[in-house]
Amino acid sequence: MSMRVFVRVTRTGLKLAEPVTTPEGLPLFGRGTTLEGRHLQMLNDMGVDTVAVEDDPRLGPWELVPDPEAWLAELERRFAPVIADRRMVALKDAVRDVYLDGLLRTEGP
Repeated sequence: MSMRVFVRVTRTGLKLAEPVTTPEGLPLFGRGTTLEGRHLQMLNDMGVDTVAVEDDPRLGPWELVPDPEAWLAELERRFAPVIADRRMVALKDAVRDVYLDGLLRTEGP
């Protein structure tokens, strides 16, 4: 099983579950590569936001890229008690829009 993680906050020692390629499609790191600091620095420098890694029990929830549908359902659940307050609805909508824009930007490589 694999999971997608945020490159900026993830740790060394994780193994890639999928190869990573350059924007031109050239291979950068192969499947099974164990991420070291130099790999993460290179990925950051190249603007790669997320990578797929093998399941690892050391991963924290802040390192994982959430499923957008599950994230939206949780947002709705959390704001349900204050749905009558138009200011809170506006806040929820703003959080949704900003977060989804960022999340969609990380889809790939």
